[in-house]
Amino acid sequence: MIDEIYDRQGKGGKILSAVLYLLIIAGLILGYICSIKYYKSFNFVINSGILKRALIMLPLVIAVVYTAVFLLPNRIKGLTSLYWLLFLLLSITPLLVVYTMSGLGESKNSEVFIYTITAVAVIGVIIVSKMDLEIPQISISPRTFWICVVGFMIIGYSYLIYKLGFPTKILEAFQNVYAVRLDYREQAGRFVDYFVQWLGNIVNPFILAYFIYKKKYKFVIIPIVLQLVLYGYAAYKSQFAVLLMAPFFGMVLKYGIKRSFVEKMTALAVVLGLAALYLKRLSIYLLVIIRIFLWPSLIALEYYDFFWMYPKMLLSQSIFGNFFKNIYNMDPNFYMATVYYGRPDMRLNVTWYGDAYMNFGIAGVILFSILLYFIMIIIKSVENKNIFLVGTVLFGGIMALFNGPILTTLLTNGLGLGLVLAYLLPKEL
Repeated sequence: MIDEIYDRQGKGGKILSAVLYLLIIAGLILGYICSIKYYKSFNFVINSGILKRALIMLPLVIAVVYTAVFLLPNRIKGLTSLYWLLFLLLSITPLLVVYTMSGLGESKNSEVFIYTITAVAVIGVIIVSKMDLEIPQISISPRTFWICVVGFMIIGYSYLIYKLGFPTKILEAFQNVYAVRLDYREQAGRFVDYFVQWLGNIVNPFILAYFIYKKKYKFVIIPIVLQLVLYGYAAYKSQFAVLLMAPFFGMVLKYGIKRSFVEKMTALAVVLGLAALYLKRLSIYLLVIIRIFLWPSLIALEYYDFFWMYPKMLLSQSIFGNFFKNIYNMDPNFYMATVYYGRPDMRLNVTWYGDAYMNFGIAGVILFSILLYFIMIIIKSVENKNIFLVGTVLFGGIMALFNGPILTTLLTNGLGLGLVLAYLLPKEL
């Protein structure tokens, strides 16, 4: 009955959804124009030929609106559908605006790049919404599952203590974040950081969600203390956000969320960002309009602009560096920050599709898209389990997908571990 009510409301709200998308686009255009005045260092420019580029992007605007309004469900109860909705709102829509205004890479066929990414999103929505694709499941007992989880935690924390000693800088990490983090990066090797990321982004939030799910509130202090231990090592502030937000995210998926609500909140965020600009609250404007919407898209186009001309990375900056030489002799994130912003100390993180192009060109975008589809199929296959726990264990990894490469997100940020836990999770835990 509730789903039917949501469906009826959705049919009457399609025009409103389309209007909201147009409002978001108009707001981002205005935000882009104002960015030139207040944040010149972010490389926001307006080049001639806006009308021509707008006409080229118009079919994509129509495709984005149609896909979101007509192909995604009115009431979203799955993590995969929510991901693609947010991808359309936070990645594709700003990308169309940034290209239309700047024309970055216009002489280098960047339209092909943008059309490819938009097609990837549309196909992704079709796969998760219209196609019934699943992978075979295996069943393990709750006892076996918990032996695996607790055993992994013991191994992880023991390894951290073995390599870094006991965490003695917890208080200092709150007082001098960057000094502790710098010291950690000098001491920690690759596997140390893996365990810090896996435990902090995946395992501890899952443990917290489990205690909440079982209403064993007196035990929630356990994952909080474990997270404090990790903070004493690495001073990753984002892991506290993940710890708190992951159970909330799982709860939202458990009860479902109206697609129109997400659209309204996105439009409201854009309006509030512009209002902050009008009131000269530039820190809010910078966070919302620039850092959430516009700058990630500009960075992706800058990666395209550079690697269209110069040799691709071929994953030489990753664990495959033994097979391919990094001819730039520098991490590409720092190299690109040096080239476009004159800041060799700044890490210019790029979206997964920008990273895909950096490594293999358009073929890389298609290849990594197939990998992303496979990830979404796995997630869709486990969504019929306990969606609260599944949503919680995958939250950190999925959020990292918006601002990071797929392979890095799978390995370093813990999405791969989250997928394993979600796949092994018994239906009755």
